[in-house]
Amino acid sequence: MATVVRRWDPALGPLQLSTLRIALQQEGLTTAWWSEAPGTRVPQHEHPFPEARWVVEGYLRITIGDEVVDLGPGDRLDLPPGTRHGFEVLGLAPAIYVTGSAGPAAAPEPIRSPSSKTAPRR
Repeated sequence: MATVVRRWDPALGPLQLSTLRIALQQEGLTTAWWSEAPGTRVPQHEHPFPEARWVVEGYLRITIGDEVVDLGPGDRLDLPPGTRHGFEVLGLAPAIYVTGSAGPAAAPEPIRSPSSKTAPRR
């Protein structure tokens, strides 16, 4: 099975985190974004759900079984459930990417602004 990499369509808007997330959410996927340091490596593993990985900045090398695919800004890779895969960040810059999945997702921690903190009592 040949892996297909899809390229960003500029008609969807600017290549940025929010437009990638919106595009994946419109497909019914739960999204998360990630920032990985240069040299980061994640060993091969698999998920029981489909996953899309879409690069915003930087470069990822995805290993799918014995196949290797390099992704750069605007590149999207869709992995079917049970696909064994791992990745590494290429180059000297961090990689920022969005994932979309139809699987379980953890609820994000609420974001608190500085004004929502309680002042210390004296």
